[in-house]
Amino acid sequence: MENLLKMSQTLENLVQENDLVGELQGIEKEHGIRPSAELKEALDEKMEPERDLKIGILGRVKAGKSSLLNALVFKGQNVLPKAATPMTAALTVLEYGDRFEASIEYYSQDEIETIKSNHATCQNILENSQKERFAELKQNNRTGKSDSKLQELAREYAIKKLEDEVSLYAYYEQYEQIKQSGINASSIGEKEILTCSSYDELNEKLKDYIGSSGKYTPFTKSITLKLNEEMLKDVKIIDTPGVNDPIVSRENRTKALIAKCDVVFLVSPAGQFLNDVDLELLSNVNEKNGIKEFHIVASQFDLQLSNPEIKGNGVLQEAIQRALTPLSRQQKNVFENKKSSYNDKIYEQLTRFNVLYSSGISTEIINNYDNLQDENATHALGLLQKHYPDYFSNKETAISNLKKLSNIDEILKVLENVRKEKDEIIKGIMDDFISSKKSALNQYKNEISAIINKKIEVLNSTDIEELKAQIEKIKSVKSKVVINANAAFEDSGAELSSKLKEKLNTQIKALFGSISSASENAKGSETITKTKKVEDGRVLGFLWKKYKDVNYQVSIDTLNASSLRTAAQDAVIEISNILGDVYSDNIRMWKKTILKDLLTSLQESVGDEALDADMIKQSVRNIIANISLPEFSYDTTLPAALQKSGKLVGYERDEFLNALESFQSELRSRTNADIKAICATLDKAISNANIGDKFINSYEEKIEQLAKDAQDKESSLARYRSILDQLNQIEG
Repeated sequence: MENLLKMSQTLENLVQENDLVGELQGIEKEHGIRPSAELKEALDEKMEPERDLKIGILGRVKAGKSSLLNALVFKGQNVLPKAATPMTAALTVLEYGDRFEASIEYYSQDEIETIKSNHATCQNILENSQKERFAELKQNNRTGKSDSKLQELAREYAIKKLEDEVSLYAYYEQYEQIKQSGINASSIGEKEILTCSSYDELNEKLKDYIGSSGKYTPFTKSITLKLNEEMLKDVKIIDTPGVNDPIVSRENRTKALIAKCDVVFLVSPAGQFLNDVDLELLSNVNEKNGIKEFHIVASQFDLQLSNPEIKGNGVLQEAIQRALTPLSRQQKNVFENKKSSYNDKIYEQLTRFNVLYSSGISTEIINNYDNLQDENATHALGLLQKHYPDYFSNKETAISNLKKLSNIDEILKVLENVRKEKDEIIKGIMDDFISSKKSALNQYKNEISAIINKKIEVLNSTDIEELKAQIEKIKSVKSKVVINANAAFEDSGAELSSKLKEKLNTQIKALFGSISSASENAKGSETITKTKKVEDGRVLGFLWKKYKDVNYQVSIDTLNASSLRTAAQDAVIEISNILGDVYSDNIRMWKKTILKDLLTSLQESVGDEALDADMIKQSVRNIIANISLPEFSYDTTLPAALQKSGKLVGYERDEFLNALESFQSELRSRTNADIKAICATLDKAISNANIGDKFINSYEEKIEQLAKDAQDKESSLARYRSILDQLNQIEG
């Protein structure tokens, strides 16, 4: 560790003392070189002998994280209220303490002003949308509805339309809650400490701060709970809000905490397992962060056991295995499809452990079996008793099997093993961290040496008068260089955009073809026996006829909804993969070719004798490293209409196929719009890069520095040789 810090500090001092900071910024960024102070801080934290093992809990809103944590930490008591929306899902940290204590951190006044400002924007959008909808309803009002009723309908429509703008609507929802609280935002401080004597008291107090209808909930940014729980000794559990948090500071803090975690649990609902939102949550799980162990928990597992293809003949353990098998298969398929996005080490982490299942509501039923107040718990128990009567017929049997279904004991074993392995995990993290940082610093050092050697070579072969002439020549062709550099950059960008659009459209078109094929393969027919009454020819009494039952066979159309649902889900995931991966691959290739394109264009248009190829490369490298290109994400959640499974016939079959057709149409339109948006954003980023001016300014600075060095050649050479000597003395 000491050698790493010494190496970092020596390189940093050398770069600063020799005015190389600006010249090396591109290389620094490429290798992830950070200031020595930040490196020392990270090392100190990782080396802290008594530091807690940090466990991150990732999961979408309503994924069942609160239920899982209540079961794990609080033995099933509902201490952590369930958040209703992404905005009310406060960042929560659980750690050991001698007494029950909750530290509340509120949003700052600046953050509240941001929420208020965006709320005003939402109000304008709502009012305009409501006016337009009211006019439409008024014009087509054939049923004589009153204006007040039409306004009500128009308002509902406008709000629903705004909800599609997820981030923007979150601000609207947040400030509406702030207004409803009746609390003056300016009266809220930065922090507050709550002390409690029991879980019941803690639960009641927390409802005001992180409950879905708590009066302080819209003001609560994060909460740290210190609890006298043995399992929290040496462990810190970080329960995160969902992704795409509109409050930037909270999202940044969430990402920073997850980046420091040693072990991560992703909680994903079994019914919508490992969708794109989950994969986005994993964006912080990477080798640089040093996360050492990763587990997936399929939450709300009890809901799966009611599916006809799962329950079978009502044997609970067999049903659990039937429900778990496709989840494990999906885990493998999802990460196999995304394998190119991860390096081998991260891929191995993501797929190393089998899927864990959990049912938080099962623990709640156990704790309140004789007095169930929660409707969801009552309904869940009723379904289990209906589908698995042999396992939930009496209290003793039911509680035993509810424990099995909750799977808390197995998850606790994982946590216990993780805690036992803490020292080994932390040592491994430290070794990996030091190794990766040392490798980056060595590459950085070698590149500095190459640049300094090149400076010495150029100085030894360049005449001062030639440099002066070159400077004058550059000035004479400056405008031409700017024009041609911009043109070459934009032409290359246009070609990238065109190729990107063509590749995306080709692959997406083929994918929709595969959905159509899957739809045809899912269709089938079967012969069923029906019964009807027919006259048997006899008459019983006056006008009374004798009838008999006759069986007959009918062929009906069927649909394998399960396979088609899987095909649709796979297609959406694959679309996300295609849009993300093809985009990333093309950007990566483009960054490699743009330098060559620029160099060729400039040398052809200005002349080799006017421009130095190595200086061009270095200038362009620094510029490209600092160009921000658009990022891409995609939602892969299937609509509710396509959540059916099993064999469908009649109306249900037709309804499913109609829903699939609408889904494909909407998905095709959305995908086409996304492709256009990607290319448009990329085009804008490239056209606004203004690389010509940036390049010529950078190039002029380098030529002028060379001329300055050449005026006192021997002194400059001595300085550069001294830099090389210092670099050679730095031990890697």
